[in-house]
Amino acid sequence: MKIIDRIKEWFNSQSDTAKTMIVMAIILLILIIIRWNFVVEGVKHGFQFYSK
Repeated sequence: MKIIDRIKEWFNSQSDTAKTMIVMAIILLILIIIRWNFVVEGVKHGFQFYSK
């Protein structure tokens, strides 16, 4: 539990803007993981566009 307390302390010491960015980054990563197959297909499609 000590590491969790250190993370909480570090997070609470951040500015409101930094806290918002950290939370948004975590949400974005979770959404990318959930839609991973869609992301990979989009990247493949994008590279196929340039290989023509």
